[in-house]
Amino acid sequence: GNQSVAHSHSNSLSGTSAMPRGGESRLWTRSVELDPSRDLKLVMVEDPTIDVGGDDAWCSWCLWPAAKVLIQYLSTLDDAKLQGRSVLELGSGCGAVGMYLAQRRASPVVLTDVYRALPLLKRNVQANRLPCEVCALPWGTPVARLAPQIRDRAPFDLVVASDCSYDFVAPERPSPSLDALLTTAAFGRRALICVSRRPNEVEAFEAAVQRAGLSPEIVHRGVLEDAAKEGVEECVVYSFEFSQEPPTTNRELEEALATMTR
Repeated sequence: GNQSVAHSHSNSLSGTSAMPRGGESRLWTRSVELDPSRDLKLVMVEDPTIDVGGDDAWCSWCLWPAAKVLIQYLSTLDDAKLQGRSVLELGSGCGAVGMYLAQRRASPVVLTDVYRALPLLKRNVQANRLPCEVCALPWGTPVARLAPQIRDRAPFDLVVASDCSYDFVAPERPSPSLDALLTTAAFGRRALICVSRRPNEVEAFEAAVQRAGLSPEIVHRGVLEDAAKEGVEECVVYSFEFSQEPPTTNRELEEALATMTR
C-alpha cells in the first residue's frame, strides 16, 4: 500500500564538506540519494546560519522530512506523468523536490521562496546543474503581480509544497499563512502538498483546507525510519485537483486567475 519507508540520514546520505568561501565557511554540502530505483542523487548545499534575522528564511537551510516523503511518492509515478509537465514549487528551501522533478524531465520547473532564501536556492540549482528557474513568491500574492515566469505560465500542470505548514497557532484558530499557501497552490491544475505529523500540524492544515472549501485526497503516507532524529514519524501527501480543463482563451485565463487571487 502507501506505507513505505523513507531513507533516513544515516543510510542514504554521504556527506562531503563544503569548500569554505569568504563568509560562507559554514555551508554544508552532501550528496543525497533520493530515488535509488532510478539512481537519482542530488547535491544539497545547506546553510545552518541562515536563521539570522528571524524571518521565514530560517526554514530553508536544510532538507526537511516532508520533502523526502513527497519525493518518495513522486518516485512511484511513471515518467510519462511528469515528463514535459510544468511545475511550480512553493517554499522550496533547498529546492530538493523541484530539482528532483527536473531530473525526471518535468519542464519548465520554477522554484520559489521568500527573498532571503533565494541565494541558497540558486546555489543548490547551480550545484546540480539543473535547468530550474528561481524567483520570489510570497504566498497569497495575486498572480498578476508575480514574475513573468509564474504569471505567464499559470495554471501550472503541478504545484508542489512540503513542510510549508509549520506556521499556525492552533487548529481552531485561522492561519493566514496556511490560507495563503492554499490560495497559491491553486496556481496549479493539480497540487501535491506534504505535511509532517508534528503536534497539531496535520490538524491545523486540515482545518485550513476545510475553511478553503477544498476536498483533497490523501495519496501517500510516508513513515521515516529515523523518526527520532527527524523529529517526525509520518508525513502525509495531499493531492488537490483544481481544474480539469485548461482555459482556452486569454480572457478565460484572466478570469480564472482573477478568481484564484480574490
